Amino acid sequence: MTVTRKAFALSGAMLLAVFCAAYWAGERYAARDWLPWFRASKGTLAEVVEIDNQARTDFDLQTLRLTDDRGLGVTVKAKTPVACELPRPAILTLGGVNSGGRVAADLPRTGCFVVVSIDYPYDGRRRGLSAWEVATRWPAMRKALLDTVPATMLAVDYLYQRGDIDRNRIVLVGGSLGALIAPAAAAADERIDAVAVLFGAGDIEQLVLANLQIRAPLQRPLAWLANIVLSPLEPLKYIGRVAPRPVLLINGTGDARMPEALGRELQNRAKEPKTTLWYDIGHASIRSTDFRGLVINAFADWLVEESILSDQHASEIRFAEDTPADDSARDESTDQVFHVQEKR
Repeated sequence: MTVTRKAFALSGAMLLAVFCAAYWAGERYAARDWLPWFRASKGTLAEVVEIDNQARTDFDLQTLRLTDDRGLGVTVKAKTPVACELPRPAILTLGGVNSGGRVAADLPRTGCFVVVSIDYPYDGRRRGLSAWEVATRWPAMRKALLDTVPATMLAVDYLYQRGDIDRNRIVLVGGSLGALIAPAAAAADERIDAVAVLFGAGDIEQLVLANLQIRAPLQRPLAWLANIVLSPLEPLKYIGRVAPRPVLLINGTGDARMPEALGRELQNRAKEPKTTLWYDIGHASIRSTDFRGLVINAFADWLVEESILSDQHASEIRFAEDTPADDSARDESTDQVFHVQEKR
């Protein structure tokens, strides 16, 4: 063997060794349990600042800034019914990238619930990002996603410091992107009494692979890297740790963003008591007829079954079949995180 061939062989062996070491380290990192980190990252609620207050006939809608003693801040909308017996049950919502903070305002029928919708603690632009812009903003985006877990716990602190909340009836609802984070938040905070996961899935690597619109052979390496950096939030790690608290999991067949196999994997990992439902509605928007007529009504039925609401109070959030809705509405919750297109 010539000197040149030996050098090439040695270089190839070294590259293979580096690749194997990186892969091994990445897989170990992905398998790590992040619950202790999430709990340690939670501070103490230090300040609640009212940014806006819209008083309506039936409810007050506040925009609030919650800040903990470590500097973590999150903006929420809190919708409080005017006429309702005390103490009130509460719903915390984690929604889409662009719609998460608006859920309290978007839901017209919330009954006696205090609804607090949590926005993601990210101040950058969220819409219309190219693959390069996502790559350059990724560290800040990743931090915001991880910070959403202690931010959700901070929102529970806010509910606990109010004098009108029933601490035994706090429900966390995660939809779409929020469905990927809700299992970790619920597992980290046992003050959350029940969890609803709407249009969720497990296995982040396969989920990213299903949503990436980039030519091979880059798809699989990018999906693997995305899985490594997002592995602290992997729903499959946490959904089984919500028990013995009740879990509702609703999925849509034909959901291109949350493939059926990955939705079933998440449902299978959940432990009893759990309720799993499938509807032929794809990835329904919160403003669509399908969402309001099927998902919200199923959610209301589940609240009754779990003794969180009486049937009378549940009827206040159910929708009749003829309730008008915006069928053209599209939930953009995962577009900016997983649905990245190759710039041509």
